[in-house]
Amino acid sequence: MTEIHVENCQEHLCIDLEHDGGYDAQWRQSSDYTDVDKCIGNIALVFNGSQDMAVDGMKVCYLTVDERYPWNLSPGQKKAYELLLPLQQGSTYAITTIKKLADAMELEIMHAAYKRLENLQSLGVISGLRLN
Repeated sequence: MTEIHVENCQEHLCIDLEHDGGYDAQWRQSSDYTDVDKCIGNIALVFNGSQDMAVDGMKVCYLTVDERYPWNLSPGQKKAYELLLPLQQGSTYAITTIKKLADAMELEIMHAAYKRLENLQSLGVISGLRLN
């Protein structure tokens, strides 16, 4: 029997949701949009930190970035990678939020920033991202 092996690649990801334009006006006007964006925007991203460190009142993701990722990334993923990598390399300990990351990527929708991170994790570029 032939074994089918599916690799994570750009064709399997929802690249359109990595951009503000991937979300229609009706969704942006819904109360779900506001609640989801507020929740996602407040997630703390910690670099070079340990699991026993806590940030009061915030959900925390302890991220690790692959410093030598060799494959192609979408323009949005590349921008996120270029922002995340120095946070890991250039500091003993760094913390930011998805909202601040979205602002740096000039995104209005936090879910678009989260989708970029989610796709980076799916591709193996980062690890440690979780919503729960």
